[in-house]
Amino acid sequence: MRRRIGLLVSLVALLALGGGLLAATPAWAAPPQHFHQQFNLSVPDDELSAACGFDVVVVFAGNVNTTLFYDQSGALVRSTVTGPTFTQSFTAPSTGKSIVSRQPFPVITDYTGGGAVGTLAVARATGLVFMFQPGVMFTGRQVFEAVVVDHTPEGIPIFGDASLISQSGNFFSGDLVPLICAALSGP
Repeated sequence: MRRRIGLLVSLVALLALGGGLLAATPAWAAPPQHFHQQFNLSVPDDELSAACGFDVVVVFAGNVNTTLFYDQSGALVRSTVTGPTFTQSFTAPSTGKSIVSRQPFPVITDYTGGGAVGTLAVARATGLVFMFQPGVMFTGRQVFEAVVVDHTPEGIPIFGDASLISQSGNFFSGDLVPLICAALSGP
C-alpha cells in the first residue's frame, strides 16, 4: 500500500502532462513548445476508503507548465513539467477533513521514438513530492519508465502504468494508511 501511494503521488504529472509529438521537420531543431494548463482531477481511492472505513478521494489541482523539446528532425526528445502551486490532497467528504501538500517538483521526461504511441519514456521527478506532516514526507529523486498510450489535443503524451526504476532521498518507509486514516477521521 505504501508503494502504491508513493507511485500515485508521483504519477499525476506523468499520466497527464508528459510531453508531445508535433509534426515538424526542419533542418534545425524545432523551437520548444510551451503549454500552460489548469489541472483539476478528483479520484476516489477504493483501497484507502476500505482501510479507513469512509470514502477517501485524492484531488490533484493547480497550474502546470509543460515545455516540449525537439531534435533536428523535429522529433520530441524531452519535456519538462513544472507546477510550483500544484497540490495533491487526500480528503474525506464525510468528515470534511483533508491532508493537502504542494507538489513543486519538476518532472523531466526523455522520449524514445519521438514520443509516439507505444514508445518508451523515462521520467525523473526531483524535489518535494508530498508532505503528510513534518518528518513524514516523500522528497528526493524518483525515476520512472512508462509507455506512451495516447496524446492530449495539444500533442502532449499520456502515459500508461509507470514502473519505478529508482529512488533516492527521504521517502517515508512506514505504513501511511494509519496516518492518513487518523488525519481524515472525525473528531
